[in-house]
Amino acid sequence: MTSCSSEVRNEKKFLKGMQSTDAQEEQDAFEEFCSWIKTDKATMGYDFNLLREKLGMKIVNSPDGKLRLYSWVIDHNDSIISYANIVQLLVNDGKLVGYSGPLNTMLTGKNPDIKKRWTLAHSIDTVFEVNVNNQPVYLIVQSYLTEELMNTSYVSAAVTQGLRIATLRFFFDGVENAGYRKYIDDGKVNKKDLIKWDDKTKTLYAYMTDDNNHVIPGKYEIYRLNGDSFTKVEPATEQ
Repeated sequence: MTSCSSEVRNEKKFLKGMQSTDAQEEQDAFEEFCSWIKTDKATMGYDFNLLREKLGMKIVNSPDGKLRLYSWVIDHNDSIISYANIVQLLVNDGKLVGYSGPLNTMLTGKNPDIKKRWTLAHSIDTVFEVNVNNQPVYLIVQSYLTEELMNTSYVSAAVTQGLRIATLRFFFDGVENAGYRKYIDDGKVNKKDLIKWDDKTKTLYAYMTDDNNHVIPGKYEIYRLNGDSFTKVEPATEQ
């Protein structure tokens, strides 16, 4: 009860700060929030319902429960939406690791612990998981709005390396990300259908677009897990 009460108090405190109209107060609250979830293991299982409701915070967990990813909008204008990204990771000895910044930057190991506002961070939509050589590989689905007002959605693959997660380059048949293409959101796009994973067949489906950047319903690039990486097969219409 004490732990839960502490989490509730902290959540309310940081929500108030991050909703402040004072830029410094907002920044301080964000940094303190980052520090909190980097040191308190209880936050790995806390639901953060208040932050989800008031800030639109999105939280996704890996199937093995060792990776938790946070994203939410911190600013937006007519050309771009800015997100905050935070990673929590439980490593093998039970140690909690956390860092903030654009996920793509964190995955490449650059400036993994900078706490600031970012324009390159993305919405983290879901995490799938596959086992490769007895090691979990996390398939992290991200999306964002480009400066040209075009939407983009794609999946990156990452593994635990020491006290961080790192991207697996060229994991998808020689490319770094699967499904990386711009598309027009005409109101008919179901974002859950852009990137799909079939765990039974170990097959990843990445949406396709036409020459006018419209999503082609039911048509995907298909990647099947083949040993230690994915192999691309001929595009096909989903049955």
